[in-house]
Amino acid sequence: MTVPTEQRTTRKRRTATAASAGADPEGLRAQGLRTRNAILRVARKLLLEGGSLEFSLRAVALGAGISISNLQYYFPTRQAVLRAIMAPIIDAYLEDLKRALDSRLSPREALDALLEKALADARNVKDSALWWHFVSLASTDPECARMFDEWYDTLTRGIAELVRAVNPQLKTADSLHAASLLIALADGLALQLGAGRRKRAYPGGLDEVFRATVNHIVLGERSTEEAS
Repeated sequence: MTVPTEQRTTRKRRTATAASAGADPEGLRAQGLRTRNAILRVARKLLLEGGSLEFSLRAVALGAGISISNLQYYFPTRQAVLRAIMAPIIDAYLEDLKRALDSRLSPREALDALLEKALADARNVKDSALWWHFVSLASTDPECARMFDEWYDTLTRGIAELVRAVNPQLKTADSLHAASLLIALADGLALQLGAGRRKRAYPGGLDEVFRATVNHIVLGERSTEEAS
């Protein structure tokens, strides 16, 4: 099973994005890297605790103990800060997909492993919150939008390849549709389990429904209750 070309080039494109968004981390010395990492820690904390309203360059600079001009050497805009926060989260997803495609597991086992990760990620409240902040900025910031689009395109094509390996009867277009639906299900599950709804009773049992729905989309399998 080969890794899609889009996935092999994603990191190269992201490096170019980082360079255009401020100081390239690969060119920074130790003190510069410490300052950059401190900025990202403060910004992440502000986003998680206060949301977008508390997330400003002034607030980030104050929390990091530096001037705004110094901060803007690393990140010219707050969108650039957010992109840098999200990049390792997005890279982690793509690395998980790459490992699944490169693994010696059967296609079905690899797909099941990705589903279990999706369920675990849906319960990661902090990363989910950061993701929705990123999505909201993608509607107004071209760089966030480009990053968002590239990630979903790579993820969709990689999952479609895996889906097609699980069910070779699917045509290419059908596997892409299936992958899009699986991603939409995972995104929706993360939204349902966030914003306090995870504390309510009705999300109970969603894991099994999620798995059954995936089987139906990928293999056309029906649940035991439907078949009886």
